[in-house]
Amino acid sequence: MLAFSFLFAALAIPTALAGSALRLRQSGCKGSIPGKIDTASNITINALDSDAANSGGQGLPLVALVATIGGVETTYVLATQATASTLVGSTTFADFSLQNDILAPIIPNTFSANLAVQPGLIIEFASGQIGQAIPEEFCGIANTDPAGGGISEPLLSVNGDTSDFALCMSGPIGVIVFQPNADNSGEYDIDSCTSVDILIFEH
Repeated sequence: MLAFSFLFAALAIPTALAGSALRLRQSGCKGSIPGKIDTASNITINALDSDAANSGGQGLPLVALVATIGGVETTYVLATQATASTLVGSTTFADFSLQNDILAPIIPNTFSANLAVQPGLIIEFASGQIGQAIPEEFCGIANTDPAGGGISEPLLSVNGDTSDFALCMSGPIGVIVFQPNADNSGEYDIDSCTSVDILIFEH
């Protein structure tokens, strides 16, 4: 688990987040999936409240927010642009690439990639000389919400699962968590979590 060097105080963790309704689940990002997107050189991603999926809104822009700088490796958390901008001296990156199932913030002249997604933890990235495994587990999947609606952008998925992302508060910062739960060592307030879809906008 990555430590946060700039802000996140431990929060009281109450009851577990209730599971959201399943909207789309596939067997994984590997192999042939109808509507699958595994490579896009320049994208932005937004978080949209799953309950508002038919509203026609585009959600909240997300950024990679620098969490720690340690020697040859820098780590980031996936956060909302609006809350990250409230941190004095914060550094963020709004553009991402999706290459062969690896999601990476675009850091000028620096290698970057997603770190392993773990249930209950914040989505994280790293850049520089990354000393951790880089799993190929992200892809976009066509938005096939049976309820319909006006959102045509594909949904980001972890191994085909688009329905288990949540926006949670970690101190003053809104962060994206995969399968949030109360046992999170105070990284975020479970009562604040809202189920979200992650929309992909290709540029």
